[in-house]
Amino acid sequence: MACAVDLDPGASGSIDNVTPQDSTNQLLTIGEFGRRARLTTKALRIYDDLGLLRPATTDSSNNYRYYDVDQLDTARLIGLLRGTDMSLHDIGRLLDAATTDRRAAIGVLDQHLEDLESHHSARRLLVRHIHSILRKEHHIMFETRTRTVDTQRVMSIQRRLHGSETDAFVREAKAAFAAHLDGVEPIGPFILVFHGLVDDDNDGPIEAMLGCPDSIQPTELIGIRTEPAHDEAFTTITKAQWDFPAILAAYDAVACSPEATARPGSTLSCREVYLAEPEAIGDDDLICDIAFPLA
Repeated sequence: MACAVDLDPGASGSIDNVTPQDSTNQLLTIGEFGRRARLTTKALRIYDDLGLLRPATTDSSNNYRYYDVDQLDTARLIGLLRGTDMSLHDIGRLLDAATTDRRAAIGVLDQHLEDLESHHSARRLLVRHIHSILRKEHHIMFETRTRTVDTQRVMSIQRRLHGSETDAFVREAKAAFAAHLDGVEPIGPFILVFHGLVDDDNDGPIEAMLGCPDSIQPTELIGIRTEPAHDEAFTTITKAQWDFPAILAAYDAVACSPEATARPGSTLSCREVYLAEPEAIGDDDLICDIAFPLA
């Protein structure tokens, strides 16, 4: 296996590989340390900025970084973990846990493995859906139906955000709605409305909605509006089908269904209508409806 080595001379003639005159045999320049750890100097600078792997010392006169050979094990571990597609955030959690509780560190790694397997299963489901498209088959995984939704008064929080920020936004919105209701029962389910594409490159906007009685008034964070009556095409999916990217298959199946294509042009946006809390159910349990309003 070829190992990428960044000598990092740079256009400006960087000399990160020069050893300080007063260094000992235990101190390594960033270039030498990177070669031994099989990490680029660019990666090492990122890990320094994030606090994952600080240099043993930094020369105050020129900001050159120097590492102790005892840090090589940590550096190599970071490289291996990145090879498993573990996020830098989770690597930080694992390293923090490893200093005090190796069982906790192993738990972070085991959870990462479960997430990888779940993501692989979600990709497999999406590939099966694409197979059905190429074979011009009916989308057998997703039964699409229609229903009429009555006019509803809703609490609303809108935000522009990317895909990785969605989970945190949902938690924030649910907590804000619950606090504002203060024991009053909501009217209807929690709904997540996608007014635009939300992924790594696109930021929506996205809207969280929850039905509420007339006694609930708006706040600086929570708006109150009326969601108009409409018909919608929908399919109900399990938690396993809800996992990204499997959920893309459900959206595609409803959007391309005879029910939706017969009545295009609605001014309302597609949405996820939740039936259960994700943390409270298993992979085979129903979690939400993927719904497309009809013109």
